[in-house]
Amino acid sequence: MVEVPIFIVNGLLESGKTTLIKEIIENNASYQSGNTLVIACEDGEVEYDKEWLKTYDVHFVSVTSVEELNSKFLIQLDEQYQPTQIVIEYNCFFDIEQLDFPEYMPVYQQITLIDATTFSLYFNNMKQIFNNLVKYSSLIIFNRSDGVKDLATYRRQIRALNTECQIGFEGKNGQLTSMLDEDLPYDITKDTILLEEDDYPTWYIDVFDNFEKYQGKTIRFKTFVRDILKDTFVVGRNVMTCCENDIQFLGYEVVDETGTFLSIGDCIFLEATITHEYSSFAQEEVVILHAKKISKLPKEEDHVLSF
Repeated sequence: MVEVPIFIVNGLLESGKTTLIKEIIENNASYQSGNTLVIACEDGEVEYDKEWLKTYDVHFVSVTSVEELNSKFLIQLDEQYQPTQIVIEYNCFFDIEQLDFPEYMPVYQQITLIDATTFSLYFNNMKQIFNNLVKYSSLIIFNRSDGVKDLATYRRQIRALNTECQIGFEGKNGQLTSMLDEDLPYDITKDTILLEEDDYPTWYIDVFDNFEKYQGKTIRFKTFVRDILKDTFVVGRNVMTCCENDIQFLGYEVVDETGTFLSIGDCIFLEATITHEYSSFAQEEVVILHAKKISKLPKEEDHVLSF
C-alpha cells in the first residue's frame, strides 16, 4: 500500500478551520489537481462551495458521526479518489479515541485552532472538550488574538494539557508568532531598548512581525556594516536559523544622520530609531533604522548567532 498521510484540523465550530484548510490548499500546488481529499465532520459558516472545489480540483466528502470515520470507509475513499493526502476538518465533539485509521494512513499532524476572544468562556466551562482538542495536537493556533490581554495565561492553560505542542498567536494581519512580549529578552515597554548580542535574532524576527509596536523606539546594539548603498548602509548579523548548513544574513538598511565615515566590515555600536517606510533599494516598505549615534568598535570577526 502507498502511504497516504492524514492531516487533522481541529477546533470548536467557527474557530476558522475551513478558512485555514482553504488557504493551505490555495497556496500549495501539491494539494491541488486531484491530490487532496477533504473530509468535513461539521458544517460551519465558511463552506467548500462547488466552484471552489472545481477550481482547485479537490475531492470532498462529509460525515456526520465518528462511527462513519473508520478504516473501511477510508479505504473505500482511497480506492475511489486515490488522494496523495487526506485533510480532515474534525468535529471537536467526536471522541478522538474512537478514530480507527488504516495502518498505511498515518496521522502526520494535528492542528487545533482556538478563537482567543472566546477561549476563557469555553475553557472554563468545557475543560474536558479542550483536553480532547489539544492533547494530540502538534500545533495550536490562537487566532483573533489582537487586543486580547490574557494570551500568556491562555498559553499556560494549554501547556498544562499538552507539554509538547507548539503554540502560536495569529492577528488580523495573518502574521503568526510564538512570541509574546513577556517572552522577549528585553523590555519592550521602554522607549530605548538595549540589545545584548544574543538578543539580535529574536528582535529581528519580532520587529518584522510586529513593527507597529517598535515604531519610533530607539534601539542600541553592536552590529557589523555589510554594505554601503547610495543613500543608506546595511548592518546586521549572520544567524544560524536551524542548522549549520542554514546560515542567513539578517540585516537592516540604515539612514545615517551622523555623517560617520564607514567601511564594509566595520564593527560598530549603533543607536538608531526604528521606522517602517519605503525603501528605494528594496522597492517596498520595510523596517529602516535612522542612525542617531555611531561608535566604531575594535575590529573583530562577525561570529554566527543562533535563535
